[in-house]
Amino acid sequence: MEINKTNKVDPSALYDAAMRGDTETLQEMLRRDNLILKRLPLSSFTETPLHISVLAGHLDFTRALLRHDPGMAMEVDASNCTPLHLASAAGHCEIVGALLGGVGSDACLVRDVDGRIPLHLATMRGRSDVVRELVGARPESVLVKLDDGETVLHLCVKCGHLEALKVLVEMMVSSGGKKDVIESIFRSGDGDGNTILHSAAMFKQVQTTSYLVSLPSVGAAVNSLNGFGSTALDCLELCPKDFKSLRIRDLLVEAGGKRAKEIMTSSTDHHHLPPPPPPKIPSLPISSSSPLATNMGRPATKSMGQRFKNFLDYDRKWIDDMKGSLLVVAGLMAQMSFQAATNPPGGVWQENVMSPDGGFGCQNTTSGLCRAGTSVHAYRDPEVLYVFMGLNTMAFGASLCVMLLIIGGFPLRKRFFIWMMAQAMCAALGCMTAAFAVGALLVTPTKDDARVRVAVVVAFLLGAWLLSSLVISLLDTLRFCIWISKKKKKKTGARASTCSVV
Repeated sequence: MEINKTNKVDPSALYDAAMRGDTETLQEMLRRDNLILKRLPLSSFTETPLHISVLAGHLDFTRALLRHDPGMAMEVDASNCTPLHLASAAGHCEIVGALLGGVGSDACLVRDVDGRIPLHLATMRGRSDVVRELVGARPESVLVKLDDGETVLHLCVKCGHLEALKVLVEMMVSSGGKKDVIESIFRSGDGDGNTILHSAAMFKQVQTTSYLVSLPSVGAAVNSLNGFGSTALDCLELCPKDFKSLRIRDLLVEAGGKRAKEIMTSSTDHHHLPPPPPPKIPSLPISSSSPLATNMGRPATKSMGQRFKNFLDYDRKWIDDMKGSLLVVAGLMAQMSFQAATNPPGGVWQENVMSPDGGFGCQNTTSGLCRAGTSVHAYRDPEVLYVFMGLNTMAFGASLCVMLLIIGGFPLRKRFFIWMMAQAMCAALGCMTAAFAVGALLVTPTKDDARVRVAVVVAFLLGAWLLSSLVISLLDTLRFCIWISKKKKKKTGARASTCSVV
């Protein structure tokens, strides 16, 4: 202990004693300098010795400080926390009781820099005993919300403390409060309008959901909507599926939970009368040999023309499902075309070669030099290599067109862009197939008629693939032309009806 000539005790010694919980040193300091606690606000410390003692869990030291200066319980630190905040978060139930008995319950409603009162901190840490002490001292503290609209019940669900939630519900019901106030707390929403049942479903808390739907106030509002117009069952459907989500779904359905669209449908049907029953048709005697009796019970068959017409109709929903896959395929084709351009079949010269030292085709050049980094087949089969590069370039460009249509923000559900997408994909695949065939010929040796045999096989496969691509392209073009003709007929009919009315 450090004491100066004027009998003033160094405040740092008081903080050291609070850290150790040394009540004897505290009594000695107060005997030497009875104003030491009064001069603490003049020190440079941002918190009081009571904050230190409470945080360290020293009950006797805390009681000794409160006996000499009860007002210290309302002092705040740099985070605007009172000692009750720290004791509630740490779970020191006896110290919480001492603080409440020393200065009263006013500290229960003090907010820290984040807008939290001691009850919020105790709830977030699951301190059930502390929650019971705080609510018993100030029952109205359960009505205090955070800045984003969350209540203490939301914090229990969010942090997964079911026992603390049960304590809160028990004390709210047993306190004898108004029924409408209690129900408003249960059905209160956060900043997004989510009730505690919404939060339990989104966080996939099975036991909490089971407990909540068993409460009459929550079970009666199982289909309440949040700020986005979704029920708890809707929020659950947006989460990844697992065993917990299936169990929670069963609990909500058993409690009468529905999807928002089901509620809207049922409410709409409630305001309309059911359709009248169909008129009864008198039965007529039908002989077993009549065509009507023969065709009865058979489903109506569609003609080949009708089936082909239905096949040509656009299904514009597939583009939404396949957009990601198309982007991956187009990127892969662009990558393959780029690699084929920078590393063509047969490779490139690794160093400069002069004919006749090893450059078999370098004599075709004006300088007789095969430059390093250039394609080997550019000097051997330049015409065939040019065909390969041309096909590869077209495949690369068509792939980039597909990627541009997808990521460029174009309305891909429009028939014109669907047609463009299909044509670009067919062009890219066709050019890549042709480039493969030409590349296979380039790397095939010319001796022993090997190139001829390879050419026959490649030509057969190439013809079959190009024919398939051409058929697909023509069918898609036919779809597009049929749609254009239908659109023109509708416009012509609309104009004719307008003229007739005039």
